Amino acid sequence: MATYANLHPKYIYGLNGETKGQKTWFVENNVIMYPAGNTVVMLNLDFKTQQFLHGVEKGQGVTAVAVSSNKLYAAVAQRGDLPSITIFDVKQNKRRKTLVNLEGTSNEYISLAFTQDVVHLASLTAGPDYSLVLWKWDKSRMVCTAKTTGGSGPVYEISTSQAENNVLCAVGKASFRFFRYNEGHLKPFGFQKGDAYHFLCHAWMCKGDRLIAGTADGRIMAFERGEYRHDIPIRNVKNEITGVLADKSKRFSVSATKSPDTDAQEIAQRYKAGASHGHRQSSNYRGFEVTAVVAFSKGFAAAYGVGNCIIYEEQLVFESVEDHYKQLYIIKIPSDTSESEDRIITNLSINPAEEILIACTFNCQIFTFSLASAELKDADELVFEYANCSFHFGPVVALDVAVRKSLLVTAGSDRFIRVWNYSTMTQEIAKEFAEEIYCISFHPSGLFVLAGCVDKIRIFTILMDDIRELKDFAVRSCKECVYSNGGQLFACGNGNIIQVYSTTTFENICNMKGHGNKIRKLCWSQNDAYLYSAGADGAIYEWEIQSAKRTADVVDRGSNLISVVVAPDGKTHYAINGNRQIKEIQISEGMVLKELDMGMVPVGLTLSRTGKVLVSCGEGGIVRSFKQPLTYAGEWFDYHMHDGRVNAVSITFDEVYCISISDDGTIVFWKLTDAEGRVMKADKDFTYSTEVLITKSDLEEREVAMNDLRQKLGELRLEMDYQLKRKDMTYQEELTEINAKFQDEVTSLNERIDELASIKERGDLHHHNFLKEVGKKQESTLENLEAHFNSKLISEFEKYNRLQILLEDTIKEYERRVSEIESDRTSAIDELVEYYEGKLKDKNSALECAYQEAKSSRAENEEMQKQIEDDADRELLELTTSYERRLKHEKDVNGKLKGEAGIMRKKFSTMQKEIEDHKNEVQRLMTEGSKMKVVIQMTEKEISSLRKDLVDRDANVQDKEKVIFDMKKANNELEKFKFVLDYKIKELKKMIEPKEREIMYLKQQNQDMENELEATNAVRNGLQLQVNELTNKLKMTDDEYQKERRQRWRLSVLVHRIRSQMSRAMSLLEDHKALKQCIKATYIKYGHTLEVAKASTQEQEAICELVRQKNHLEVSLHSIKRKMAKDVRFSRVEQMKIMHENMLLVYEINGLRRELKITRDKLASYENILGVTNISKPAEAAELRLKLQEAVANREEVDLDHNEQIEEKEDIIEAQQAEIDAIATKVLRINEYVGELQADQAVPGTTGDYLRSILTGSGN
Repeated sequence: MATYANLHPKYIYGLNGETKGQKTWFVENNVIMYPAGNTVVMLNLDFKTQQFLHGVEKGQGVTAVAVSSNKLYAAVAQRGDLPSITIFDVKQNKRRKTLVNLEGTSNEYISLAFTQDVVHLASLTAGPDYSLVLWKWDKSRMVCTAKTTGGSGPVYEISTSQAENNVLCAVGKASFRFFRYNEGHLKPFGFQKGDAYHFLCHAWMCKGDRLIAGTADGRIMAFERGEYRHDIPIRNVKNEITGVLADKSKRFSVSATKSPDTDAQEIAQRYKAGASHGHRQSSNYRGFEVTAVVAFSKGFAAAYGVGNCIIYEEQLVFESVEDHYKQLYIIKIPSDTSESEDRIITNLSINPAEEILIACTFNCQIFTFSLASAELKDADELVFEYANCSFHFGPVVALDVAVRKSLLVTAGSDRFIRVWNYSTMTQEIAKEFAEEIYCISFHPSGLFVLAGCVDKIRIFTILMDDIRELKDFAVRSCKECVYSNGGQLFACGNGNIIQVYSTTTFENICNMKGHGNKIRKLCWSQNDAYLYSAGADGAIYEWEIQSAKRTADVVDRGSNLISVVVAPDGKTHYAINGNRQIKEIQISEGMVLKELDMGMVPVGLTLSRTGKVLVSCGEGGIVRSFKQPLTYAGEWFDYHMHDGRVNAVSITFDEVYCISISDDGTIVFWKLTDAEGRVMKADKDFTYSTEVLITKSDLEEREVAMNDLRQKLGELRLEMDYQLKRKDMTYQEELTEINAKFQDEVTSLNERIDELASIKERGDLHHHNFLKEVGKKQESTLENLEAHFNSKLISEFEKYNRLQILLEDTIKEYERRVSEIESDRTSAIDELVEYYEGKLKDKNSALECAYQEAKSSRAENEEMQKQIEDDADRELLELTTSYERRLKHEKDVNGKLKGEAGIMRKKFSTMQKEIEDHKNEVQRLMTEGSKMKVVIQMTEKEISSLRKDLVDRDANVQDKEKVIFDMKKANNELEKFKFVLDYKIKELKKMIEPKEREIMYLKQQNQDMENELEATNAVRNGLQLQVNELTNKLKMTDDEYQKERRQRWRLSVLVHRIRSQMSRAMSLLEDHKALKQCIKATYIKYGHTLEVAKASTQEQEAICELVRQKNHLEVSLHSIKRKMAKDVRFSRVEQMKIMHENMLLVYEINGLRRELKITRDKLASYENILGVTNISKPAEAAELRLKLQEAVANREEVDLDHNEQIEEKEDIIEAQQAEIDAIATKVLRINEYVGELQADQAVPGTTGDYLRSILTGSGN
């Protein structure tokens, strides 16, 4: 029955470098979203768990990602003939909308951005048009488009303003534009000088309409309301540019002269991380750009240069615009790789709580940093950490899985070997190597790794925290190697030869030949008795290991085999080839059972341990699971999680996971289930081992470190006990002092209270008397007022009676009129009463409601006041307890410091005596050193004077060489004239045969002279070799001097250790037995210092001998100076003589030239006279020949005289050249001897004789 396995993505390692713009986004405070392979990952930074956006893997590659400001929606752009943008609901992990522009000409979007109100989505297409497209995404409708550049350079990213929903910005090379969306159009505004700058990044500030932009020349520019304001300075940043990046910076001046189109094409690839398979990727960065900017509420962060992230804080009060943003601190990217350009930051992002900063680097790594703890760290501790772990950069080329451990190993084109644990989904070890790795194999025990490198096959040991080389084999460029199932053997392909080695003895067991082309794949049978190989020649061979012979084969010369696997029964095999086919084969029968067309170019094939799961991989990022056993219909399921060619696939031993690797640098862990969704069952008794390897030296180092720590712990305990006792005593003293102080304060306060009580009694008596006086004054005043008002009351009563009478008359008069009006008024009043009673009821009800509200609010206020009082009491109590704790802590620290001070006083008193002794010794050595310095300075002065003399001699020699060069030049001109004469002679050769024999004789002489010249050059080369040998001797002498210096340093370290040992012994003065053991151990450990003392005595004797030699050398140097002065004068006279002779030679040569010209003119006139040029008859020719022989007889004598003169001049020149060479040799030997004197290697007694022998020419 055919079965198949389903693959479910469980975990993915890597970052998609092909994605443009911002790569990492926060969807929650501790969850980031980033593209990996052909999908988008959501990683929880706390628990390291992952989720994937469903449906992304069906596209052709993620090119851009964006998250809305409310963190609810995510936009993912995918390339294609018609590029699309998919909107996802992040919380529900569902697809909401798909946006497709049917009118566009580009095949991808390179940047996305939501507006602040999440109504519109802005997108930027790739070159060459770089169009800005605005979408109303909830309606899947394109609103408008606009050009972002005039074609002078690429555009990198776009963004939307946080203050205005209709303002956008696009930046790039020679492009910086603000756009405002209004009335269905995007209109540019603001800054119009963007073509003068190369912008790489930008970010809108959280407050207002300010924007920060970074440029390629390392500037941070601030904009406000669309206009440039000022630059933000970058201060005190250490930029480490090394390796390939340093070479690029040096070539920057050359690349600046390129054409704009070529430069634009190169920079357009700046954010592209993909590269050809098997080669390390490189960038166009130069190491001093501002590559990323991110803003937060208090300021912003900028990435500058190589791995520097600078944090700026906005200042509310500042004197100049440059101080508007203050540079707080710099966060560094750790240097885990050999190339500095790997640490260049390409993206920055910050979480909504502004506590975590995320950075992406050029080598596709994701780092995190906690901003909350930044102020508590030192400058050296401000370093990013991996968000999850380090990833491969570039293609992952090899993969293998262990058996006894839940480990797998991968190797990439970045020259890293990484070990992963698929049970915990963590990275165990990662190490970079100096050479490229082609293939890799994991030992079944999980303790060793076999890797095929450029020049050798190497076996590495997997230690607890390191990968170390164990053994190497001379197999060059091995592309396939594999351990046997038992681990006792391993096989490797060396071209078309299979070599099998033992893993215990490392011996070559056998070599198997038979393939006609390179070996592509090797695999073992389950019992390791047979080895199966597939070659590029289309042959699959079965080899018996014991006999090293081929036992079966299947050959198809027309197919280029790629991989082969063997079933558990050892009879059935599966193979894939370059013809897009998969075959089921029985090698023992030599026949192909089934052959299926896969429809893709396969790259790798794997079969599970039980044979139930068959998985292949290939181009286009496809991982394919076949129904097993294979059917003629060719049933399979394809999975797309990679964005490049899948290079290898493997299944774990327990058949729980399938792992695939790709050119895009990603590693995907697939969980295997059956057709019903059940996980594959592993053996119940099978468990993975947890043992690790550690070397004996590492273990001993750890043991030594632990012993040192234990000893330090014991010392610290003793010190702490002593300090605690000192603290108790100090606290008791402080407590008595505080009690006494409180008693004094209480006494003074009681006295103050008594004084205040007496003052209060006097104040009460004074106040009582004052009240009595005021009462008497008030009574008299009251009696006077009563009499005055009584009289006034009588007069007013009379006036009232009169008015009462008048009032009665008036009332009677008006009662009549009132009775008339009362009837009319009554009706009106009734109406008004009804109206106002209704209104009064309404007001009463409103008043009642207001009263109830006031009552409730009063109750709430009372409750709030009560809670505030409780909170205040609680805070007061907490503050009181906290300050009491701090007071107690400060008292503890004070007592501790006092105890330490007591101990240090004792140590100081013991060390003071030693310091005085050492000072006296140092003073004595200083006096001796000053004397030696004076002697050395005098010797150096004399040597410098000798060097000046030698420089003068060199100048004279150079002048001679110039004169000789002029003579040679003149001689060359003479040779040219000689060549012309030879040519004329050759024309007359047919008529004058004796002349030709004479010319041959002269040529032979010339050849002899050239041979002598070559012999002279050989002698000179031999002298140059002697000079090189002497130079090497001088270098060896310098090396011995450096060894002596290192010996002296080691002795000083030994003295320091003995001092520290003696200081430890001082602490054991009371324990005589321990003191004796300590002194005994010190003597055993450092007893060889007696030899050092003897050596120091010998050194003193050597110094005395050196002083005597220096004195003798001073006398010798004075005599050498006098002798050299004489030689200089003599050489100058000789030089003047030679120059005079050379001038005479030049004059003679010029005269010879004139004579030669006259002779040639005469010869021409003779020819015209004789009519040689117009011979018509033989008889006339014979007569002319006789006449010519008579005329030429004298000519031969002239030529002989001329040749003799030339030979004499050449002999003189050779003699002068030999003399110059001898002088140069003397100068060179004097220089060498002076160098030996400086190195103190010359023998004083032979100095004068040696220099005399050099100057006279007899020294060797």
